[in-house]
Amino acid sequence: MNPENKISPAFEPFLAEMGQDDKRDAIVIYKAPPVEGLPPRGRLRELKNRLVEVQKRAANQAAAKLFDEYHEASQDMGYQNEPLEVSTIGSGAMPMATVEVTAKTLEALVEQPNVVAILPNQKIHLIQPRKVEYSELFTEENKDNVTWGLKQLEIPKLWETTTGENINVAVLDTGVYAAHPALEKRVKEFVVIDPLGRRINANPAFDSGQHGTHVCGTIAGGKTPKGLSIGVAPQANLLVGGVLIGDTTLRTLLEGISWAIEKGADIINMSLGLSYYEPLFAEVLDILVMQYGILPVVAIGNENHGNTSSPGNAYNAFSVGAIEKLPLDKVDVAFFSSGASLVFPGDAPNVLVTKPDVVAPGAQIYSCIPPTRTPHGTYEYNYMDGTSMATPHVAGVAALLMAAKPTATVTDIMNVLKETAKHPGGSGRRPDNRWGWGLLQPWEALSALS
Repeated sequence: MNPENKISPAFEPFLAEMGQDDKRDAIVIYKAPPVEGLPPRGRLRELKNRLVEVQKRAANQAAAKLFDEYHEASQDMGYQNEPLEVSTIGSGAMPMATVEVTAKTLEALVEQPNVVAILPNQKIHLIQPRKVEYSELFTEENKDNVTWGLKQLEIPKLWETTTGENINVAVLDTGVYAAHPALEKRVKEFVVIDPLGRRINANPAFDSGQHGTHVCGTIAGGKTPKGLSIGVAPQANLLVGGVLIGDTTLRTLLEGISWAIEKGADIINMSLGLSYYEPLFAEVLDILVMQYGILPVVAIGNENHGNTSSPGNAYNAFSVGAIEKLPLDKVDVAFFSSGASLVFPGDAPNVLVTKPDVVAPGAQIYSCIPPTRTPHGTYEYNYMDGTSMATPHVAGVAALLMAAKPTATVTDIMNVLKETAKHPGGSGRRPDNRWGWGLLQPWEALSALS
């Protein structure tokens, strides 16, 4: 790899403002020794757990070597009395570390052959819902006993075969109100990651807003008191990391991802983003998909057509756009749903990256929230619009497929979801940057895996 390509372009404004000895926190991704006998997918528990332990040892050995070489190089540059801080992220499941750098030592870090990528520890933010509405259920949803999103995707038809049992879906979000009746027995693990990347065990599990609970309800929620089903995979397990609490940074998110790996995640649902395009985040997703067989499902953003959010626009993220319900049982891509084609000349095989990958119901999505007082009463459910409402539909569908087809690899799951998706312009028009490959067709995807 060209050394210059190891440094995120986001470092440019930092370097322009930094003096030679000013310090900044950087995220370093490094190469750990390859591990033989990788499991085809993260949910093969015994193999997965064995791999995590082997990978931890290999990654920590590689980290120790990197730290020693970096300290030696920084001392040669005059930092004997003020050693630059280094610390691993997580327990080694991900080969990543937080490293304090200066403009001078950044060059020494780039020259180390085991360093794959260096990113600034920038802030990340929640992809905020486009709209939040407190109102009664649609008459049609009351009649059908399922949300319109579940009906559109024919989810009850899949429930005859699979309900997502034993599949672990990690939700990295604002937290979760686990005591909600619709989430009874679904939240198996909960942690808060603070802005410094520290893991805080909190009991009871809580939501710093409403978003995380709403997302969890769409993935694995049960029924409302009126008998309405809100969750795509009602028997899936939820592993919830509160990574969007306080002044969140990239370090916070990566600690959450590492935690999810260690807890046995099969799918990671993320509705968050950076304020800039980060090409090197693809290295993180590559580890998830290729090393651990974990599916990263990511909201593409609500900034309208022609825009996208990182990491949803990474070539290897499974990114999701939103559709809305129209009269006469028609649907269309919602106006707010982001999408774009990114061109990278000479960067084969990803010269052209078109996002989103698929679209799913993301407007007027009814799900659970923490009890919330309003002038009109206290609500435990509401409607939200956004690509982060579409994303949990996809995560839930993936959980259904994984439970039904335990030997299918994560690559199989991603490919079949794209190939069976329905584009209104026909297969010759896909992928485009509105529909991606098309609207998710879960039943067809399940049949194709058979």
